[in-house]
Amino acid sequence: MNAIDKHSPTHILRSHKSRVTSLVLHSDHEYGSEPILLSGDENGVIIIWNAITRRPLNKIQLPADVQVIDLHYLDDKIMVLSKDHSLRIYTNFVETFEMKVNTLNFANISIFPNSQENEYTMVCCNTSNSENIDIYNFFDGKMNSLSRLFNSVSFMDFIGMHSLLGRDFGKMGILMKIIRDDTRGIIFCGYESGTIIGFKIANTKFATFEKNSYIKVILLSKFHYPNPILDITLDVEKGILLSSSTEKQLEEIDYKHCNLFQDTQNIDDYFIDINQNIIMNKELWSESYVTNAIKTNHGKISHLCLLKDQIVYSTWSGKTVVIDRATNVEKDLFWTSRSRVAVSESSQGNIDPNRSKLINKDPKFEKIGAMAVFDPLVTDLSALSQKKNLISPKLRRLEQYVHQSWCYVGYNNGNIAAYRI
Repeated sequence: MNAIDKHSPTHILRSHKSRVTSLVLHSDHEYGSEPILLSGDENGVIIIWNAITRRPLNKIQLPADVQVIDLHYLDDKIMVLSKDHSLRIYTNFVETFEMKVNTLNFANISIFPNSQENEYTMVCCNTSNSENIDIYNFFDGKMNSLSRLFNSVSFMDFIGMHSLLGRDFGKMGILMKIIRDDTRGIIFCGYESGTIIGFKIANTKFATFEKNSYIKVILLSKFHYPNPILDITLDVEKGILLSSSTEKQLEEIDYKHCNLFQDTQNIDDYFIDINQNIIMNKELWSESYVTNAIKTNHGKISHLCLLKDQIVYSTWSGKTVVIDRATNVEKDLFWTSRSRVAVSESSQGNIDPNRSKLINKDPKFEKIGAMAVFDPLVTDLSALSQKKNLISPKLRRLEQYVHQSWCYVGYNNGNIAAYRI
């Protein structure tokens, strides 16, 4: 079965004037029962959309028009990582926190709430070395609350110390991608070398370590080596990690068992880096991870998302592909064609036919800057089933939306195309 080419999206959101660089869909928020879409662009514009009415609800403009790199929506707060090396938090659209973060390599961050109100932990690139990571704790609204739990963690030093990826493995390269399984508390980092490391932060004392917290590595993979990790996505319910690189294949890892090993205080059971407070269970390291290679028809896969029954990915060339998870068969193929006609911005126009020409060897498709997907949620459907007696256009639109799977693609021309899949 051949993939079905779909040139036209279901609808297009048009408010950005520059390249869309980040997209986040959220269903649990302060705006009500309708899903929202957050979008950011390279000129520092952040728009909150009502996904049902397709209209902007609000807007944030970052200082100095700096590029949005990463967006998060937590506890009704908008958290923005931007190219001016800053993380900003907005509460009710008022900036309540700012800190400096290394963004030289455009890597994203992982940020998640802690036990206390307004307390968060962040994993990001080290301040001066993009191959290492820093881990911070802070309270939103308290600028002096910032504390660094781990400084310049070098997984390369730990791996090299014990030859965990073979003696020929030489360098991790810069950090490319960070993602967290919020259910299991596992953080995954993907690197320029094609390596993926999964770890947990343990807030207890281990054996002879002096600190009251340590890093427990639970997964190592160099499936994509030596090609860089371009994206990572998770199926948290099934404990599945999916990663992409420049090759025409994806790596699928079942990491559920990595979380099942019981901790001991016997240091002989672990590979240990006492200087960095890092450990890895030797038995876990010696086991073979359940890894599956998924062949694809396209390489250079820059964006990757998982639905319950489908894999959605987009490429550097501007194509978005939908794959059936059970059969790995392509189902849909989306793109937006670029205008290849050179347009003169002169007020006098251009009457010389020799100067009206096609843009020389420009890409056929509009390049993609961000992607997000919506999967029908059981909780939404359950809530709707209790309101069947209500007749309203708003409720009908909501019901129609949440019964579908959606893919939002942000393009270099500023448009956000919504595809029903």
